Amino acid sequence: MKKLLLLFISVVITNLSSPAQNCSPESLLQTPGTLKSDAPYNSKKLSATDLAKHKKVLATISEMIQSNYKPMGVKAGFHLNYGYPISERPAYDYGYSIIPLNFYCDGNILKTAHETSSYFEIVANGFESEIYDTAHGDRLLAEGFNVMHHLPVEEGGYWHFKETDAGLGFGMTGKSTGWLVTYDGKLPYAYVTKLEFLEKRRRSLLVQKNMSATGFKETLKQLDTEKALMGVKYKNDPERFKKYLSSYTDTKIRYEKLLSENERKYQTAFDKIDAQLKKPADELQQQAIVKQDPNDYLSYLFTDKNDRFSEILIKPNPGYFDKKIPKSSPQFFWVYLRWNHNEPIATKFKEDIMKVVDFTKLKNMLGK
Repeated sequence: MKKLLLLFISVVITNLSSPAQNCSPESLLQTPGTLKSDAPYNSKKLSATDLAKHKKVLATISEMIQSNYKPMGVKAGFHLNYGYPISERPAYDYGYSIIPLNFYCDGNILKTAHETSSYFEIVANGFESEIYDTAHGDRLLAEGFNVMHHLPVEEGGYWHFKETDAGLGFGMTGKSTGWLVTYDGKLPYAYVTKLEFLEKRRRSLLVQKNMSATGFKETLKQLDTEKALMGVKYKNDPERFKKYLSSYTDTKIRYEKLLSENERKYQTAFDKIDAQLKKPADELQQQAIVKQDPNDYLSYLFTDKNDRFSEILIKPNPGYFDKKIPKSSPQFFWVYLRWNHNEPIATKFKEDIMKVVDFTKLKNMLGK
């Protein structure tokens, strides 16, 4: 049944193309497309009140897009995600997204691509980086904080992440850009100071050093246990015990050396941090943008936002959120767009969709 439906849609699209005009890359840009909804996501975990609020907000966003956006050269599907309640968060995230599938020419027949790298979304209370929790796992023992790779610029009352390169898969690179619509002059996350980074990095480094040394210490402990057992076993055979002691001594010296080298290696990294901690207080209160030292994997260097290897450290900012309003109320919006800038249809989608995003309308929805 599904195959028959897809075949029917294909025939309809083909018949809609003008038989008097050859299909070409130029004509595709002038070919009206479609914008249709798929099944919305409902976790069924939200309360009736929260779900109703999410539906109302997304309906407003959907109406803003559908009443103004005229798809050209694409078959666009939009999706409503009503979200999932996470009790420890100050606000629930939910959103509206579009995946536009390009039209293409198969001879003179108009067809629709089955995949695309283009993507558009407007998310309430959600962001591309983790802002509600502290770092976990490997990141906790590395930078110590969650990271983002680009700094937004405040433009016209909104925070704009300027166009940057974005991976599209299969070795291709496109572009991405984004906007944060927030309470005036505020951000839903906070930046980390150099002092905070250095203090946390020092604690993490101590944990790493102890973890690294554990194997060496365990081996040395096992060697001493084995030596005691061998002493009993060869109590009446001093020659064999002497031969064993030679092997034991060599192994012990080797692991003591490894333990010493481990200590020395980490001490160098500690010394670098301690030297940084002696910097003037005003310098230590500056924003921490870091990158791993290419000459020392245990150390980090402070850098700036223009360094392509930079990591901008962020942490939760609970003070941003109004705790007096329901968690279902939008307290910020994340508007994100990714596309292949080398594709004319994808570029047109980017230009057309951004013309219909009403940032003022989004801002007026905050806190309500």
